[in-house]
Amino acid sequence: MNSKAIRVLVAEDDPGMLDLVGRVLLDEGYEVISARNGDEAWAKLESDRFDLVVSDIRMQGCDGMELLHRAMAKRLHQPVILMTAFGSIASAVEAMRQGAHYYLAKPFDIEDLIEIVGSAASRVREHEAIQAPEVSDPFFPVVFKSESMGRLLRMAHEVAASQATVLITGRSGTGKELLARAIHGMSQRKAAPFVAVDCNAIPETLLESELFGHKRGAFTGAVSDKQGIIEQAAEGTLLLDEVGNLSPQIQSKLLRFLQERQFRRVGDPVERSVNVRVISATNCDLNELVRQGRFRDDLFYRLSVIPLKIPDLSERREDIAPLVYHFIRRFNTEYRVEGIRSDALDMLIDFDWPGNVRQLENVVERAVILRKGGLIQPRDLPEEISGSERKARGGRSLEEMERQYVQQLLAECGGNQSRVARILGINRRTLYRKLRKIDSDPGSAS
Repeated sequence: MNSKAIRVLVAEDDPGMLDLVGRVLLDEGYEVISARNGDEAWAKLESDRFDLVVSDIRMQGCDGMELLHRAMAKRLHQPVILMTAFGSIASAVEAMRQGAHYYLAKPFDIEDLIEIVGSAASRVREHEAIQAPEVSDPFFPVVFKSESMGRLLRMAHEVAASQATVLITGRSGTGKELLARAIHGMSQRKAAPFVAVDCNAIPETLLESELFGHKRGAFTGAVSDKQGIIEQAAEGTLLLDEVGNLSPQIQSKLLRFLQERQFRRVGDPVERSVNVRVISATNCDLNELVRQGRFRDDLFYRLSVIPLKIPDLSERREDIAPLVYHFIRRFNTEYRVEGIRSDALDMLIDFDWPGNVRQLENVVERAVILRKGGLIQPRDLPEEISGSERKARGGRSLEEMERQYVQQLLAECGGNQSRVARILGINRRTLYRKLRKIDSDPGSAS
């Protein structure tokens, strides 16, 4: 059960029915408070906070309809589900017209009760999600509610006004390029180009030419002068993604450029100058690479004048519900999905997300397509989130979960590595590196 369970007030004057409804909802993970009549229910509503109400209509004293009217008059916004053994189409229509979330005629199927309460709980969750103090930033189009993301975005706003180099760190899927684009969009350079280069996607033999350009005849195939990416970003912002994978030779040339703001095209003795802001990003621990002698410490200090770390999604679980509803709305243009059942949402909140926001987006898109209408349910989620794998994963590290996630995608994509790389939002060279690490890890065998 999620740490913030939905609180349900159940009002019923039949002790057997009160016990049955309470036990069913407790088994579904709700926090249940019982009231033996309408007057007791109203006293509890006035003195405590509840997320939704399940009430019989016919009770002595304050009945279910009166309870509904009082709640609405007091501007209490809990969804109210009414039950009665004296049901008719007319009474159901009247209850809904008066503001009831739903109307259950006794005897009802337990699965219907679970489905209807789940629908109401989903509405409660969505209301909570959209009431976030900060839902999104105009330059950083990812919804959030957590204070950690709020601090990060406030710092990004401050950083944007400067010309300092920025180092963005975070695991794959956290949104490093989005943050870099946000900083560019908030800066005085926003009208100039934003150019991103994935340092791991370009073969080492070509990376120098791609970054700095080359002169005609500098090497075989250099049939004309070529402007490099650094020049293409003139007056704007250059993002060096996966900067931790640069070779020692490129590190040296990049350091010289950052120190002197001058460079030479490959094969050209002419010194060139360009005004460009450099932002770098990596999912590596550059401090560790410096200690290992694989990354120059002087370059590290040049790149990380202002370090920004994007926290993992598992470190800011309060962002998961707003993100889920955001993705449902985005992918729901072709379908009629109404939301997500509370138990399914709790499973998403409890999961550790080794692929971070990108993986969550992928899971929600899949669920919307599978569901096609109504509420997303646990069976619409991948097995590792909803089933036996969820119970068995215990205290596994994020590295182990990421490894399993990559292996699962490979299986689902029939071994198509290009497709897996696209889903992960990485290039094939980065995927190859992950696969080599998996193959060399004795604990990776399935």
